[in-house]
Amino acid sequence: MLQISSGKLFQRDVGYENHLRGVIYTNLKFFRDAKIETSAGSLLPTSNLRKSLALVYEFTELVESQGNGPGILVSHGIDPYLSDFSVVLSFALNCIATPDHELTNRLIGGQSGPSTPYPPNLLVKRVFDKEIACKQAEEAYLIDFTNQLIGLERKTFLSVMRAIRTYVTGMHRVADDLELAYTLMVAAVESLAQDFDRHEATWGDVDAKRRTRVDRALSQASDETAEGVRNAILATEQTSLARRFREFILNHLAPSFFREEAIDAERPVAKKDLERALKQAYRARSQYIHTLQELPRILTDGASFSETCRVDRKTWLTLQGLSRVARHAIMEFIYRQPTTDKQIYDYSLERAGIVQAPLAPQYWVGNTKGLNRNSGPMKLEGFLSQLGSHLLNESNSTITDLTPVLEESEKLVPSIKEAERRPFVALYVLFNGLLPEDKRMSGFKEFKDRYQAELSAPSPEALFVHLLYSSVPEWNLDAHENSVNRYFESRENKCGFRAPRVLEAGICLELAERYRAKGNIGKARELVEMAIENYPEHNGLRDSENVLVSGDEKIAWSDVLLPNSDELEGDA
Repeated sequence: MLQISSGKLFQRDVGYENHLRGVIYTNLKFFRDAKIETSAGSLLPTSNLRKSLALVYEFTELVESQGNGPGILVSHGIDPYLSDFSVVLSFALNCIATPDHELTNRLIGGQSGPSTPYPPNLLVKRVFDKEIACKQAEEAYLIDFTNQLIGLERKTFLSVMRAIRTYVTGMHRVADDLELAYTLMVAAVESLAQDFDRHEATWGDVDAKRRTRVDRALSQASDETAEGVRNAILATEQTSLARRFREFILNHLAPSFFREEAIDAERPVAKKDLERALKQAYRARSQYIHTLQELPRILTDGASFSETCRVDRKTWLTLQGLSRVARHAIMEFIYRQPTTDKQIYDYSLERAGIVQAPLAPQYWVGNTKGLNRNSGPMKLEGFLSQLGSHLLNESNSTITDLTPVLEESEKLVPSIKEAERRPFVALYVLFNGLLPEDKRMSGFKEFKDRYQAELSAPSPEALFVHLLYSSVPEWNLDAHENSVNRYFESRENKCGFRAPRVLEAGICLELAERYRAKGNIGKARELVEMAIENYPEHNGLRDSENVLVSGDEKIAWSDVLLPNSDELEGDA
């Protein structure tokens, strides 16, 4: 948000200029009353005489002109800017800075957390001190750092802010979870490594054990086949994340890291030890994520601020050491990036409070614009969603007139493959089945006679046509069950569709009834359980379980699931 409101991404004039204020709580202590002006807002101390934790943050919000009318944004308020600038301040000056007074007090209170052996101020230098004297040189650095940060190209800025926020969150976790703190500091740098290291995977990047097995399996294959298999593996997996993490840090350490910045450090890491220490850090991150394995106890020893220690003859970075390495690498990356005063970029979905959500079907299912061979599954999904709401008598349920879409489909379906055509055919048959016979489309009979047979073979689309027409398919039970399984397996695929839960439960109960009628009560019980567990909010279905699985009564899906029977008329 800080970069958006700088105006560098605007393509139109400024529509609103809002002067906002908020409070940041921090352990920084300023010894003069002068306002610190940065390109992302200003800071003003509240008191030099008493130990005040509060700073006044002032920000001039620029909002791009959007014209007049409803839905025009006037202001985001101070909260998103306060949150962003607190993170920037905390990272830039290596301190605590948050909009939360209680959090600041807890972090600098000198108390150990519920699962930590020492308070954070004994594990990491400076950051958690009760008071940090802010020098003029640091004020100047904050101004320079903020200018560089705001000047970054937008995508770089977003990645950097994620890394900074993750790093700062990791520092906060030093107060209550040392393993999580360590993991987050690694993750902060790892995120930048994956976005910007321009790494091109080679076969040598694949895990050595897996590489050996694959090479052994390909030993009798031709060179061309072997190369094709290896390239396919490389194209579908993340290779050597640990190596990329290490190389990113090693490539973003300035000479000052081992010189000026190491002057007051205790046992700073040596350059020859750093690569192996980073390997241990990444391994600790992975072991925590996958098995919640604790860090070696010596790494969390609060007796000193040593940046390295030896564990089983290996060099490790302590929390102090890792925090300095990670912060330096992120800083160095930021200062190496190009900046720009103006950039064409659509930031509309990146503003605070903006959530991207799918439109309800009534806003798109009847739209013919862009209709093509791949549109069938989504159109069918939208229609089934509306039909499910209608069958359940939900308030404000509606079914869109699909006549224009189906008229276009009549022209489209002859030229496309059967698999692409099937959703259109199901949609055509189902929609017209809702209508009285004299209201159906003029081409319905001809269309149905020509393509209806394509729904006679087992398929997910045919399942719902038979369900809604209350017709039992002539498939054998194995084919019927395979179709149900295919539906659930494919509904998240690009070419799949997702029906509402009431209809999903319906196809399970329909198959359960076929097994019950054949005397296979065990299989019927499994399918009833599947229906219940995939539609857990339906009280009637859950309450009917004992009756349905007894095998004594016919299972009628509409009687169980619907407030009233409202199936389609006609033959499937």
